[in-house]
Amino acid sequence: MLIRTIIGVTALVLLATPALAQQGYEFEVYGTSIAAPGTGELELHTNFVPTGSRRFDDAEGRATHRAFRSSLELSTGITSWLEGSLYAVGYARSGAGVKYVGNRGRLTAIAPASWNLPVKLGLSQEIGYARSGFAENRWAYEVTPILGTDAGRFSLVVNPAFERGIGANSEHQWEFEPRAALGYALGEEESLGLEYFSVMGPVEQFDPTSYQRHQLFATGKLELLSGIEAGLGVGRGLTSNSDRWVVSTKLEVTF
Repeated sequence: MLIRTIIGVTALVLLATPALAQQGYEFEVYGTSIAAPGTGELELHTNFVPTGSRRFDDAEGRATHRAFRSSLELSTGITSWLEGSLYAVGYARSGAGVKYVGNRGRLTAIAPASWNLPVKLGLSQEIGYARSGFAENRWAYEVTPILGTDAGRFSLVVNPAFERGIGANSEHQWEFEPRAALGYALGEEESLGLEYFSVMGPVEQFDPTSYQRHQLFATGKLELLSGIEAGLGVGRGLTSNSDRWVVSTKLEVTF
């Protein structure tokens, strides 16, 4: 019954929900904590690139130098093991104005705690739509296994994500885009951490290192008020094709 439900909901999303893969508009490592049924979260992710690419390329998207990129995400618990999320994505840069980029839709399923697995497991599936000039593919599908573990105050989450274009005029090869987060809890809601994001290229043969994108962030999170959390990250590009510096923020409201 559980498997059939996952398959059915996944098929519904694949057929009906427009969205957009991360593409630098949101730096987030997906964890295994989801909203309980009847509750939800509203998240605003914004990042600014003080030093990035000045190039415009229809295949790669808009220039990132001194650009703001943002996503507004609404998530809600569907069952105790399934969460649904919808996004709206935007871009702004001096001389280019404010642009609507696209939308995203995501389903995240987690393994129930009653399974008593040695690690925390989950699976995220996402469909993406982006307007022309903002991403390599107009439509994209991403599947992201989620693996997590805790050791005292430390936590580790790994997202070995895979993405491919779908529909006409899209690149249909799978690309490997792994992400990971290492956190250290300072309190119940406060933490420090390191987060890693990358785009390595086609699974069959990764791009040369100089064409890959690798970004390492130092992050911090705290609770401003009950039910309101804020996060800050400063990222450094590790390859010549990565944005040299990125400053990201996150504001999360639980309801």
